[in-house]
Amino acid sequence: MTHRARGGMLCLTFCAGAALLFAVRARTRTRPATAPTPRAVAASEKQSPAGAAAGLDKIRHVIWISQENRSFDSYFGTYPGADGLPEGTCLPVRPGSKRCIRPFHQKLESLPCDMSHEWPVAHAAYDNGRMDGFVWAEGSSNTMGYYDARDIPNYWEYAKHFTLADHFFSSLNGPSLPNHVYMVAAQSGGLVVNVNTLAQLKEAMDDPDGFSFASIVTRLKNAAITWKYYIDTNGIANPERKSRQPKQFTLWNPLPGFKQIRDDPALMAHLVDEDQFFRDLQQGTLPAVSYLIPTYLDSEHPVATPQVGMWYVTGLINAVMRSRYWASSVIFITWDDYGGFYDHVPPPQLDAFGLGPRVPAIVISPYARPGYIDRNVYEFSSILKFIERRWHLTHLTARDDRAHPLLAAFDFSQEPLSPLLIPVPKAAPGPAGPLPYCVYPASVALPPNLPYAQVPGPAEVRH
Repeated sequence: MTHRARGGMLCLTFCAGAALLFAVRARTRTRPATAPTPRAVAASEKQSPAGAAAGLDKIRHVIWISQENRSFDSYFGTYPGADGLPEGTCLPVRPGSKRCIRPFHQKLESLPCDMSHEWPVAHAAYDNGRMDGFVWAEGSSNTMGYYDARDIPNYWEYAKHFTLADHFFSSLNGPSLPNHVYMVAAQSGGLVVNVNTLAQLKEAMDDPDGFSFASIVTRLKNAAITWKYYIDTNGIANPERKSRQPKQFTLWNPLPGFKQIRDDPALMAHLVDEDQFFRDLQQGTLPAVSYLIPTYLDSEHPVATPQVGMWYVTGLINAVMRSRYWASSVIFITWDDYGGFYDHVPPPQLDAFGLGPRVPAIVISPYARPGYIDRNVYEFSSILKFIERRWHLTHLTARDDRAHPLLAAFDFSQEPLSPLLIPVPKAAPGPAGPLPYCVYPASVALPPNLPYAQVPGPAEVRH
């Protein structure tokens, strides 16, 4: 969700009105002293277990928490049993250079600057599947930094007690907005970089409607399935600050970009402040499908810190686990793109847009397979496929039609798992105000963002 600083680091205060990125289409138990040992999925298990869908109706609530900008290797690269950082990994500082940077344990404090994840940078890092361009494309050795249980203990606890998916990829090899559009539509309509306003979106799409294709929310509406898109406007790090409005188009809230949605007051009424999520849990009005979108400070998007976001997510999960809805829910935690951080697994190329690098993904439910590492290939369309399978909805594009629906992460015949409550500190760690913001420039010259005509159009992904 960044603009690039060229010719040096450009620093400014992060705010909702960031500069335009030229777009192209293109009770329960508390945390125990010990945890189950993770079990990686065997090759013979790389599909949904027989009869897995038989108990799918036990899930009556899908809760999707979308955090920001972390690769799988940056959070779980040293997690036992996962497909993590290979021994001997060392990436060149420039193309062809013998000098290289090895993965290292990252300090927990805020990074000095963000790392770019625009379309050209992401593809340079990908380097035609060699996955060796991250240091010189990102312009910083911080791309090789990783965190572990010392830094993000709650995420590792959730992975140990529920299911970790270690081949979950971002949908598009690029930045935030297109990936958030995939989360609701299984495509981006050809958009491959960020825009900040509806006017910019209409120009980028060359369409006065903005997004004019179908989304999952219209499918839900037509099937009379309840849903809400909850926007965190407060943030645990600075709770008095209202940073945006739930019905405002942003990089992380693409729904007002759909004319069919923004022109329908009944649909727009489903875009609400996150405070409503907690009221819905308490009042028995939680919808069948919930999206939860953080503020910047709570999002883990650099330069925001992982720890602040972890406690924000933990608060959401605790609220579900303490509610009447735990017994019938699944919580999917994902991160929207790789955020400039290294990942060693080449993403499968399903079409002209992706997949992009792996991101962390945790499946939390009474029916999640405990201590399990799921190695099926997933992407954001997989969660849409899960929703479609659960409520018998038709697919949106070829992506969600062909996606694995995450059923391998569940065992509906097992005794339901108890909640795992992790106490949240009264004073959450982290900054209490806006963070200085900057972006590292690439170490070598990269192509600029391409005009729309040079990027494959949406027909590539429509079904």
